Amino acid sequence: MPSVKNGIQIVSYHEGLAAGVAKMWNLSRDSWGGDTRVMTEEQVKTKEANSENIELYLALDENEVVGYCGLSEYKEDTGSLYIPLLNVLPSYHGKKIGKMLVMKALEKTIELGWPRLDLYTWPGNTKAVPLYKKCGFFWEDRDDTTHLMNFIPNVLNTPLLKPLFEKVDWYEASTRQIEVKPDGIKENGFTFYEYSWSSPNTNARVQIERTSRGITLIETDDFLVQLTMDHHEVIEEMEHTYQLKVVNKTDTPLTFQATGTKNARVEYQLNTGKLNIEKDFTLSETFTIRKGEEPSVWRTHPSIQITVEINGSPCEMSLGIFPMQPAKLEAFNEGNFAFLDTKTEFHLELKNNLSNTTEFVLTIPENDLVNLEQKTYEVTVPATGKMTIPIPVTVRKHGFYDPSIHVSTKSTDHVLTFEQQISIAFKGEGKKFGGESTLFWHIYNGHSQLNIRKLDLNVQLKKNTRSKKPLFSFLAPKLGKPYTNEFNKKKPTSVSWDIDDSSVLIKFVLQSGEFPGIYLTECLQLFGDGIVHQWVEIENVHPTTYQNIAISQPVSQELGNTYFPLDQRVVYFSKDRPLEFGDLNPAMITGHWYFSKTEGETVGVTWPQNSHAAPEGWQFVIEQKIGEMKPGAKSTTEKIIVALDSFQEASQFQAYAEKRHLLEPYEITNELHLEVHKMIVPSSSPTSFTLKTYRNSFLDGTLEVVCDQTPVSNWRIQAKEEKNSITFEQQLSLNNPVSHLTAQFQQEGIRTNFENLLLSTQGDISSFTESDGSIVVENGCLSIKANADFYPGLYSLKVNGLEWLDTQYPERTAKSWWSPWAGGMKWSPEGITTFSLLKEKTTISPTNISDRNGNTWRGMAIQTTFEEHSQWKNVEYIQYYVMLPGVPVLATFLRVMHDGGKWLDGEKWLTDLFLGGEVLPNLTIKSGRSEYRAGKQELPMYLPEDSYIESATKKEKLYVIPSLNMEETEAYMNKEAFQLVAAQPGFANKEEKATAPLLLLFDERKLSTEAVQKLRNIQF
Repeated sequence: MPSVKNGIQIVSYHEGLAAGVAKMWNLSRDSWGGDTRVMTEEQVKTKEANSENIELYLALDENEVVGYCGLSEYKEDTGSLYIPLLNVLPSYHGKKIGKMLVMKALEKTIELGWPRLDLYTWPGNTKAVPLYKKCGFFWEDRDDTTHLMNFIPNVLNTPLLKPLFEKVDWYEASTRQIEVKPDGIKENGFTFYEYSWSSPNTNARVQIERTSRGITLIETDDFLVQLTMDHHEVIEEMEHTYQLKVVNKTDTPLTFQATGTKNARVEYQLNTGKLNIEKDFTLSETFTIRKGEEPSVWRTHPSIQITVEINGSPCEMSLGIFPMQPAKLEAFNEGNFAFLDTKTEFHLELKNNLSNTTEFVLTIPENDLVNLEQKTYEVTVPATGKMTIPIPVTVRKHGFYDPSIHVSTKSTDHVLTFEQQISIAFKGEGKKFGGESTLFWHIYNGHSQLNIRKLDLNVQLKKNTRSKKPLFSFLAPKLGKPYTNEFNKKKPTSVSWDIDDSSVLIKFVLQSGEFPGIYLTECLQLFGDGIVHQWVEIENVHPTTYQNIAISQPVSQELGNTYFPLDQRVVYFSKDRPLEFGDLNPAMITGHWYFSKTEGETVGVTWPQNSHAAPEGWQFVIEQKIGEMKPGAKSTTEKIIVALDSFQEASQFQAYAEKRHLLEPYEITNELHLEVHKMIVPSSSPTSFTLKTYRNSFLDGTLEVVCDQTPVSNWRIQAKEEKNSITFEQQLSLNNPVSHLTAQFQQEGIRTNFENLLLSTQGDISSFTESDGSIVVENGCLSIKANADFYPGLYSLKVNGLEWLDTQYPERTAKSWWSPWAGGMKWSPEGITTFSLLKEKTTISPTNISDRNGNTWRGMAIQTTFEEHSQWKNVEYIQYYVMLPGVPVLATFLRVMHDGGKWLDGEKWLTDLFLGGEVLPNLTIKSGRSEYRAGKQELPMYLPEDSYIESATKKEKLYVIPSLNMEETEAYMNKEAFQLVAAQPGFANKEEKATAPLLLLFDERKLSTEAVQKLRNIQF
């Protein structure tokens, strides 16, 4: 039944409320730090369908969703439920809706018999912390997170306390002091949380011990019972003492009984039998704790667990223990690789866990991996202090070094002896091995390693041994549906690893409790080049047939410069505003890979095409459907592949993920993108633009557009319009053949600038033949010439009547390193000299050709047919040099008309041009703060991306714009020549055997690299 108060109902979620939930989240962004992410109805449906929630409570004001509270099983520890997400619509703050939701979750926890309810928040959430504390939560004092625990369910479900709460309202009668800071009474290393109540008729208090998560003290008007110990930290396998104290505050004897028996690690036995206690009674008993793993702050610790009965009413009491050995040893290795037969050292850090200064004797056993210079070390360490000991060794073999070090004490009242295992990986090129340390299972292959954390089966992928942060993590897989987090709290039934010629394979077997008889085997295969394959094998050994079985595989990573396939584009997210998985709109994901660069290291991830991948908070989740599993059935998921530093560029990894040998290079789209629909427009035509964000947010800001320094217009887009893209149309005054378009989008706190070029055609293009046979094409500002009898290329390129190419037309001469030298500009296969080209047949003719957007370019086609060259015989190719009317841009590319049966995919095509038309020192390459003057000295270099070439006698600057397919443009200058060479491997258009164009732009202005490179969008 819904709870109703002040017109607000608390109801359980159903799909009919999904749209309202999405609206609530979108209106609540300011409560979450101004987050701009948006939620859709479909996203809510998907999220909640895959949710691990036991219940999802919503607060409704009539039909509007104004509050949200999930309730699920806590994945980090046993014995608790958890509120994963709590929200109240900002306009409803102060109406006690948060309290209603939390109390509803608390009531359900009590009803289901769970002893505890947990949640997380952030320290700055000062408004909510008092609410949480009033509802029974305690703020745990930790540096790594803000964790709150509520023990009211345990208190109210304790039979000994039920009579008290039949008379007292636990919420209204609470006298607990509320402060916005971490809670706890600290004594002897313990932290206790105290509830207290007072009413006209009764007073009571209950203390909870932090690490056992259990009751350690109860005091009422009638009695006090308390479980204590002198120290929270205790040494393993030594005898220690605990005390149980009972005080009778009445005049009537109370009956008392206490029982307890050994549990997982604690050895003790207690049975007091029935006692009549008149006043005070204190019991002191001993216990020992066996060796085992060091407890985690995330989990309940080993504990003394006592059942007490007072006047026939029982109560479970517990007191947590932090077990430790007399000392803790940890080994550290310098460097990432071990070099054989070379003296080196590792370091042992020893922490003295004893309460007095102690002399320790360490004996390190012989091992076939290393030669020890010294086997025994004696060190004195202050009480609870640390010391680091260098251990000189010579590494003989690569592998996992895990000796058990014998440790004894010399300065205590009695000698303590124990053994403790350390672990170090001595990694080497191509060396494959595995091992187990206290906290992890490990596998290694060359530089790369996987560490599987025993605590929660988090698989950490690393390159550098010393790096604390993994490059990437697989979290424990989830079995469903419905999905649960059972496996990150389970220990594998077995762990094994195998080594073959190329890889190390580790498998760990997990038995499901939620789906009896289902076994999962998570498999991880590490290759030497840093590639990891992950998959899950599933087997049903139960007589039950299970329907709709699926595996959900969450992964996590701190993303840097990231490339994601969204809406059929590859979208770039800069590390300057790091992408989180939750920033992605799952509906936009159109590929099955992503690639990220972080601090010089790269990670590429690809998943099966038929799986469903989507962000889920800070995780990215890959879901694979298995379907029906009959008794005895087995199944295997397809592989998820992660590449650690195996690829340096996103395009390389994309080709690998898509199983393609070569990708045509493409422009990367920025996360906020302004697209000009047509770059080439008649001056009288309107221009349209589309502004689009690829983050999961709505556009909210003002777009201002300026053309050639003249403001054009501005448009306001508001988040309430719920648009992630918007298209504008505007009539522009294009008075120049090349117009410089700038725009800025101003959002709240963020300004993004855009630049582009628009080409406006004017006039016509003419072509004619001169008396010497030269073909001439002119467009009003550019003029090009070529002569088939002279050379298979251009010999003249004039801009507004002034020459830019260096040539000796009509003579071919020797110049510097070249003979014969004709200068000018040409395309040719790599390795073909000018001398060889001149032997072949060349023809030149005017041509018209259309680009991919239907614009007509005119110029000349220079066709060369190889008839003499033995390796290139019968190959025919055409060089195109084309222009638009009135536009100072020359586009040139090459197309092979006949391959002569020759395999051309591995060949490079070179465009070279010699600049001149004047004395060489008049020409300068300018880039940033650097200048390189021609004609002064021999200077080989690569043309910087932001560079242009300036002449002392011409107004225009020359911008050389190679295609994405081309390698870096080479520049070579000496006292006689100035040459540029652009190389293009293979073909950009394989079907037509054509290269992508090289573009030359002549403009008086100093233009930005961003604007100039937009011309790369011109394709033929």
